[in-house]
Amino acid sequence: MTPVEYRPAQRRFVLWVCGVFTAWGVVAVGVIAFGSPGFLSWLGLALLTFVPYLLNNALGRTRVDEQGIHVHRPLGRHSGHWRDIADIAVQRVSGGSEIRYDKWIRVTRHDGTSFRLPAPMTSSAYQDDTFEEKLEDITARWRRATGGTPPAA
Repeated sequence: MTPVEYRPAQRRFVLWVCGVFTAWGVVAVGVIAFGSPGFLSWLGLALLTFVPYLLNNALGRTRVDEQGIHVHRPLGRHSGHWRDIADIAVQRVSGGSEIRYDKWIRVTRHDGTSFRLPAPMTSSAYQDDTFEEKLEDITARWRRATGGTPPAA
C-alpha cells in the first residue's frame, strides 16, 4: 500500500485569514494600550484568539499508510491503526444555517474515542471537488487492511 498524505485544500486562504486577524489584533493591542479603544479594537483582539485554532487546522495533515491513519497538527497528533478503527464517517457541521457548512472526516476507534482529520475536508466557503474521491480512497484502504467491509452507517 503506497502511503498518501492529505493537506487542507483551503490552506492558503486560512493562512491569509490568520495574517489579517494577527495584523488586526496587533493594531488593536496598540490602540487598547496607548489610545482610546473602540469596538473595532476589541473585535480585533477577540479575532486574535482564533489564530491558534485556525493555524492548527491549516497546518494539519493526514497520512494514510499500511499501518493506519495518522494525523499531525502543530498542537497534537492522533493515530488509528486499521485494526483499531470501528468507523470512518463524514461529519457535517453547519454554521447555524443549512447554507453554511463544513464536512470533516471523523475516525472512531473500537474503544469509543474518535478524532477528526484535518484533511481532506470541504465546506460551503471552499469546495474541495475531490473530497468524495479522497474519502472513498481512505475507506477502501481501511477495508483492504481489515479484510472486510465496515459496518453500515
